[in-house]
Amino acid sequence: MEREEILAALEAKLAPLEAQRKRELLLAGAFLLLTPFWAYLLLKAFQAMGARGLGSLWALLVAIPPGLTLWRLGVLRSTLKWELTKPLAEALGFTYLPALGLPQAEAEASGLLPRADRYEGEDLLEGRVGPFAFRSGDLALYRKVRTKNGTRYQRFFSGTLYRFALPFAFPQEIRLAPQGAGVRAGGASPALVLGFLAVFWGLLIAGLLFAEGEREGLPLVVGGFALLSLPFLLYGLSLWKPRAGPKERVVLESGAFERLFDAYGDQIEARKLLTPRVQEALVEFRQALGKPFWAAFRENEAWILVQGRNRFEPNLFRPLNQGTLATYLRAWTKDLEEARRFLEAMGLFLEAAKRGKGGG
Repeated sequence: MEREEILAALEAKLAPLEAQRKRELLLAGAFLLLTPFWAYLLLKAFQAMGARGLGSLWALLVAIPPGLTLWRLGVLRSTLKWELTKPLAEALGFTYLPALGLPQAEAEASGLLPRADRYEGEDLLEGRVGPFAFRSGDLALYRKVRTKNGTRYQRFFSGTLYRFALPFAFPQEIRLAPQGAGVRAGGASPALVLGFLAVFWGLLIAGLLFAEGEREGLPLVVGGFALLSLPFLLYGLSLWKPRAGPKERVVLESGAFERLFDAYGDQIEARKLLTPRVQEALVEFRQALGKPFWAAFRENEAWILVQGRNRFEPNLFRPLNQGTLATYLRAWTKDLEEARRFLEAMGLFLEAAKRGKGGG
């Protein structure tokens, strides 16, 4: 089905959904505007009753209007996904399940994800693009953080993971990562970084005291910074695990490629595959996405992890019309179209290389 036909088929849904969107935004604005008055009236009521020491109850009651607002807006987002995104995806020949995502075990099989204490997935999209079958999902990774008020989960990475089945095979596994970001997403643990900073500052201050002859305070400084750094170091190390797959960085000739990517794999095989033409295709792919990405190519699979994507989140402040739907449609299919072009180019190169026609 052509894009114009897809948009025309959904036109009948736009008017009622747009009316619902406006109504919910007006209610949200009213709730937020009334919150200060609601808080003032509650405070006066508590004072009139002579209630003291009920600050927590007052804060809980004050939070009711904003909480109700967020809940209603969340319902509106879910409605738009089911009423607009799902029909758009199905018209393109895809299967779209907003509430589901890639299973955690499948996502971790990519080898691109760091260790996380909690995994969340949504927006499962699967189908075919060109000759490639694919599965994809939005995901978020969380670390457990302990505070004086208890334990909470802090998100440290979000993105979209694509899994492509290929009609050709890679002779050796090759990984790509944004320049300087490491072979897996997420970067270094903040806790580990803080621990090493504490050790560094402790040693620096101890060195200054030693140079000034103030040796009496050395045990206190060294011991204090050691105790300060220990929880961070232990927590950071608990998040680390050996990285599977290639770790050896491959240095290539293209300056444009090297400014954007680090490549990992067998030195000889990686240079055979990542020819100047393939490097140029990867640079164009990165520029088209406009976001950093990690990739793993092995056997008959390609995994691509794009950072910071939330593909199907509707903009509640944008009117629902044909222009908005066309924009959504372009945004939702852009990654897949660019990946298809790149994978087709790489497949053609591999076939040519098998026939003895490949090379730089």
